[in-house]
Amino acid sequence: MKLFAPWALWFLGSIPIIIMMYILKQKFEEREISSVFLWQQVLKDIEVNTPWQKLKKNLLLLLQLLAAFLLVFALADPYVNLRGSDYASLIVVIDNSGSMNTAYDQATRLEKAKDLAETLVKNTATGTQITLISAGKNPKVELNNTVDKLEALRKIKSIKNTNFSGNINDAVSMAKAISKQALTYYAVFYTDSGVNLDGLNGEVVSVAKSVDNVSLDILTHTVKNSKLQLLLRATNYGSTDLTREVTFYGNENVLDIINIELKAGETKSILTEVTGENISYIYAELNEEDGLINDNMVFDVVKTSQLQKVLLVSKSNLFIEKVFSIIDNVELYKSNPGDEIQGEYDLYIYDGTLPDSFPKKGSIMLINPPSDSELAGVKGEIEGGTVSAMQHALTKYIENTSFAVSKLKNIELPYYADELLEIDGSAAAFVGQYRERKTAVIAFDLHNSDFVLTPEYPIFMNNIAGYLINIASGEKSVYKSGEAVAINPLPDVSSALIESSVNKRYDVELKYPILPFEDTAETGIYKLVQKLEDGAQQSLFAVNFPSDTESNTNSQQFSQNTELEDGKAFITGRRIAMWLIVLVLLIAAVEWVVYIRGY
Repeated sequence: MKLFAPWALWFLGSIPIIIMMYILKQKFEEREISSVFLWQQVLKDIEVNTPWQKLKKNLLLLLQLLAAFLLVFALADPYVNLRGSDYASLIVVIDNSGSMNTAYDQATRLEKAKDLAETLVKNTATGTQITLISAGKNPKVELNNTVDKLEALRKIKSIKNTNFSGNINDAVSMAKAISKQALTYYAVFYTDSGVNLDGLNGEVVSVAKSVDNVSLDILTHTVKNSKLQLLLRATNYGSTDLTREVTFYGNENVLDIINIELKAGETKSILTEVTGENISYIYAELNEEDGLINDNMVFDVVKTSQLQKVLLVSKSNLFIEKVFSIIDNVELYKSNPGDEIQGEYDLYIYDGTLPDSFPKKGSIMLINPPSDSELAGVKGEIEGGTVSAMQHALTKYIENTSFAVSKLKNIELPYYADELLEIDGSAAAFVGQYRERKTAVIAFDLHNSDFVLTPEYPIFMNNIAGYLINIASGEKSVYKSGEAVAINPLPDVSSALIESSVNKRYDVELKYPILPFEDTAETGIYKLVQKLEDGAQQSLFAVNFPSDTESNTNSQQFSQNTELEDGKAFITGRRIAMWLIVLVLLIAAVEWVVYIRGY
């Protein structure tokens, strides 16, 4: 037991005063009375109040002494150790990954973990340094080495649930690093996962409990004969066979409703075909709640953009082939100069060659044109030099580029064109719209420069491709919660924003390098809106719950304890001052009853 205010023991000096009050005789005024009935009681009072006599048994005295002693003891703020040994530092780790949203007994695992952590902090000895770590996507120090219990309790309450995939063992390394700063420490992990405490003095408090849960893992689609073929994968993580009803939506309209029968632990793929027009996204939803509702919906984006066909007419140019092969929604074809062109393409790239006549449809890109054409007048070849970028939407993010070109074609800038690159006043690259056809010209052979070795080269070519065939590059359209989304805006975009599934808006900073979008905590459909001179373009991406790592609720409770220092767990106990005060009040009530009844 500890006394947090031992100075209060000086008040024990009041106890002798109470005793003196009982052994000193009180003086009474003599009066004549009409009856001697009360003489016996008077004699008793005289005997009690005779000074300096031996104390007799008196219940009131005992009650008053006990009340005084307990009151002084309460002022000393006693703390009773219930178990364990005392440590200078307490490290509390709370798992708030997606699986901690699992609910049972009208509370989630995270809520239970926070309640247990609050109880631990409240019962921790005063002066103990408390460190709080949340372990979601990445471990985060919420509070470091504080002795303020109220602040620690506020921080515990402020820990939010997430949909992130996380590994509680990542927090072990952080706890080990923090523990090196303390003379003695103890770490407590609240989680539903196993923790490897090897080398760490502490214990694991499990909040796991098996509950029924069916997760919707993946939803994909294909377009066939103007119909959508939907493929859904679902898993039963429970210990019993279940039947679940699933509704498929296109945008917000119901497309189909099916029943799925799943055996315990079974994963099943279901294929269905639906009809619908102008569908931009789809999702499936379980119609019955279970232990973990966060994985009861899964989303997918219907890709409405068609592949852009690009034809490269060149003897050989790996630099162009490589850069166009990594641009989404582009299908690259190759042809040798002089070959007859079959079919139509969205973009024609002529590298070091020119056709007898340009195709009637599609954009045109000329690289190192050998002679005059209706798109560019070539006046021989000139010496090169250092290239500088002009200010233009297509040179965004490469403004500071600098590379060398050994020689280039001498081309006068056409009236319809905007200059992109120049060398000593000569146009090295330009774009424009000639007779309602978008065109681009690069006046030098890529092999005669070190442009292809710079990081700006793929950005520049991607910008030009986006201008010529109106594409916006993106890595994928479906992500897991917590994943970073690569943002590749159109080259001539003036501003961009992202609208989340809960109608939150985030401005995209159009400054190279474009930072990925990381606020994907909420599952659902997100919208990227890009404002252009002639309007706005919208694109969608979906964020789903990481069911592959967080949906397994069929886990049993466990516990783990390491005994590295003295074989004892972290000290816990109770501050009993309040209970002592309550007891004093009860004693006062008993004393009043005794006095009234004359005992």
